Amino acid sequence: MPRDYSYKNLQKAIFKNEDLSNARFIDSDLRGADFNGADLTGANFTHVKTGITPVNKTIIFFSALIISLLSGYVAMLAGHTIQVMLASTDNKIRIAGIFTTVLILLFIGFSLWKGVGRAIRQLVVPVIVVAFVIGIIAYVSGLGTGKGMLYLILSLLLVVVMFIVGTIARATAGTLSSTILFIIVAMGGATFGKSVGGGIGTVIMALSCVQISKRALSGAAGFESLRKVAHFITTRYGTSFQNARLREALFSRSVLHNADFSNADVSLVDWGDSKTQNCFLGDNLFNIKTQRHG
Repeated sequence: MPRDYSYKNLQKAIFKNEDLSNARFIDSDLRGADFNGADLTGANFTHVKTGITPVNKTIIFFSALIISLLSGYVAMLAGHTIQVMLASTDNKIRIAGIFTTVLILLFIGFSLWKGVGRAIRQLVVPVIVVAFVIGIIAYVSGLGTGKGMLYLILSLLLVVVMFIVGTIARATAGTLSSTILFIIVAMGGATFGKSVGGGIGTVIMALSCVQISKRALSGAAGFESLRKVAHFITTRYGTSFQNARLREALFSRSVLHNADFSNADVSLVDWGDSKTQNCFLGDNLFNIKTQRHG
C-alpha cells in the first residue's frame, strides 16, 4: 500500500533511496527534505511547499546582509580613492582619475552585459597590466611619479572586490524567494556605503550589483558563476530531488522554491499550475513552463 505523508510538516525529513512510488505528500511542507535517489514514480505532490527552512533562511539572510554591508564599505573606499584623484593638484593624477571613472563605467556596463567574470578578464586585467607598465616606465624614466597609475590600479581593484562581494551577497539573498529580504540586502550595502562617505557613486555601483544578480538568477548567459552560488545554496539547504525517479509524479498547485532536480527523471511529470523559483536541473535554472507534461 502506498505511503501517505499528506498534511505533514516534513521539514528536513530524509527519504534517501527509499521506495516511495505512488506515495502521497498532499499539502505537506517539504522544505529542506532530502529525496536523493528515491523512487517517487507516480507520487502525488499536490500543493506541497519546497525550499529552505525558516531557520536556515534567517541564517542565510543575515550572512548575505553582512556581506552586502562589507561590499558597501569597499565601494566607499573605491569612491574615496577616485575623489582624491580628481581633487589632486597633480594634473597627471587628475587625468588618471577621469580615466578611472570612465573605466569603472565601462566595467559596470560590461558586467551587466556579459557578466562580472568576463568584464574582469577582458577589461580590468588588461588595463591593470598596462597601467602597471606605464607607471613603472614613468617612475624609472623620471617622466612622472607613477602615482596616477597606482591610484588607478587601486581603484579598479577595490571596485572589482566590491562587485564580486556585492553580487554574491545579492545572488545569495535572491535564493531566499523573498522580494522584501532581497531588497533589504540589496539596499543595505548601498545605504551603509553612502553613510560612511561613499557618495552617490556607491549607490550606483550597489544598484548595478542588484541588476547583475537578477540577471544571473533569471538564467541569462554569461552569469554562470553566480548561478553556481545559488545552486550551491539550493543543493545545501533546499529540497533535494537529486537522482530521484519522478516519472508520472504530480506537482499540481505546488510552490517549488529552491528545489534541486539534478539527474532526476522528470519525464511525464504533471507540473499542473505549480510555481517555481530558483529550482535547478543540473547547473541550469529550471523553467517549469518548458517542462510541463514531460
